[in-house]
Amino acid sequence: MEQIKILEIINRWGYLNLEQIALLINKQIKNVERQLSFLKQKQLVLINQVTRKNIYHLSNLGKHYLSKDNKKSKLNLNQLAHQDLLIKWLTKQKDIASYENELELKSWNSKQEIYPDLMIEYENGTKVWVEIERTRKSKERIEDKLDNMRDHIKDNHKVIWVVPDEKMAKFIQEQINHYNWYKEAHNIEIFNI
Repeated sequence: MEQIKILEIINRWGYLNLEQIALLINKQIKNVERQLSFLKQKQLVLINQVTRKNIYHLSNLGKHYLSKDNKKSKLNLNQLAHQDLLIKWLTKQKDIASYENELELKSWNSKQEIYPDLMIEYENGTKVWVEIERTRKSKERIEDKLDNMRDHIKDNHKVIWVVPDEKMAKFIQEQINHYNWYKEAHNIEIFNI
């Protein structure tokens, strides 16, 4: 049963390292490592060793086992740190009823151009658009994100901006103030592990 959970969580995110899998299924690393070894022997997962940390993704057999399509998840090395911060932030949250990551949101609606890093729903029914901003972007890119949030904010969704430090928090707050629309829907959270 635990192996199926691991397969499903890898499928949900596309690719994960050992620590991320352990965080997402809330198990000890040694236990997850043992389960991944069994899954590798059964040829349900593959390991990409391009970084210092092994990156696990589903094999075609693993996707078939889960009855998922065989489209290949492309490993984006630039996104590894971003995804790592996102998963660590997510696993520190309380009272989350459900979440969808960017990969899942794209699979449901491929017509949209910009997606949140994470869409979460709390147990009280509050829906939140989560944006991780680790590096400073152009004001135009931030404005594009704010434009794409409009419909969600109109539907009473909240927005959490997760930033690594006070400098980024100040920059994001300036952009929200400049945009000047539903400022109270935005919350900036400093999170750096």
